[in-house]
Order: sequence, then C-alpha cells, then structure tokens
Amino acid sequence: MLTPAPSPTPTPPQPAPDATVYRLGMRRLRTGLPGTLIMVVTGPLPLIVTEAKGGGGGSWVFGALWLLLVGGLGVLMAWTLWAGRGALLAFDAYGVWWRPRANRQAVLPWQSLAGVGLYWASKGDAKSGRKVMSLELCPYGDVNEADPVLKPLAVRSQPLRPGLPERRYRLAIPMYASRRWGRELAGAAYARAPQLWFGEHEQPSDYMSPLRRNVS
Repeated sequence: MLTPAPSPTPTPPQPAPDATVYRLGMRRLRTGLPGTLIMVVTGPLPLIVTEAKGGGGGSWVFGALWLLLVGGLGVLMAWTLWAGRGALLAFDAYGVWWRPRANRQAVLPWQSLAGVGLYWASKGDAKSGRKVMSLELCPYGDVNEADPVLKPLAVRSQPLRPGLPERRYRLAIPMYASRRWGRELAGAAYARAPQLWFGEHEQPSDYMSPLRRNVS
C-alpha cells in the first residue's frame, strides 16, 4: 500500500531560476533544420533547370510535383521544428516540468510522486550505440487524464517495484536528446529526488511503440 501523498504546496508559475533545464526543442531545431533547409532549397530546383534548358511539358510537370512534394515537405518540417522550439524538460526543488510547446506546460510536484526512474532500450546493432529512453514518473493514485499536457504521457505497464502503481507517466526522451543528455538527465532527476529513484532498467526495443505504451 502506498502512503498518502503529502499536502501539495502552491504551484509556482515556472521552473525556479536554479532549475536544471533541458531545451529539447532547441536541440531538435539545431539537429533537424539543416536537412529541412536543403529540402526547401532543392524543392524549386527542377523548375529552375527546366526554365534554363527550355524543357517540355513533362519536365514542367515533374518540376511542379517535385516542388510540391520535396519543397512542401521541407516547409512543413521547418514549421514543425520552429513551432516546437520551446519544448523543454526541467527539474527543480518543486518537481518535474514538461513543456511540449511554448504555450503548454505541466508540472508534477515531487510530493505527488511515489517513484521516478529511467527505462532504456537499444536501437540497431551494438556498434551504433543508439538508445531510446523514457523518464518513468509514478504518481500517488491514478494519473491525471484531465490535464491535456499530461494525458498523452499516461501509460499502463508493469509496476516498477512492489507497491508502485501500473498507471504512470512515461516521458519519452528523443534519441537526439538521449545521445547528448541521457545519463546527465537521469542524474539530474536523481539529484532532485533521490528518495524516489528506482534506478535504470533495460526494456524491449519496442517498449515505447503505441500498441505497448498506450494501454488503458
């Protein structure tokens, strides 16, 4: 049986000045923007070549389709990266802060959690060294499905240790961020709430797939 959660303290409007902050959105922007800009620039290239060489109707049709597919996809990806540039994960004395976009934010106070830890799985062969990671946040009682920011994080899985609930929050750490911050991020969570930490545990490679993680 879990002991009742302590009475919550007033929620601050944002992470504390001394919070450990991981700006996932800016990292993704820096990682993905060069490729998307190449797509945007090369999108009109067939039309430019067709105009320069005086190509026929087939060349114009191909150029137009290329522009729509490649250039349009590049613009869409660039917009998505820019719109999500404010995404961050932060830890302070109050709790875990998750901001998927600049105008959407949720915080899980340490006082509301019964356990915290890290899951990870290898992707590809051993030489690649690629890993997917997730921060596992176990609340007292059930998850808060009324919160639109927290609801997408809710999963049902095996209890992390005896006495912890099956329903919890799983915050996926993107691969581009796990390569840079994986162990550091786990250390930051542990440093803020060592009494809640249950450790790091390897999982099957597909443990974060939709069919495995979004079980109600």
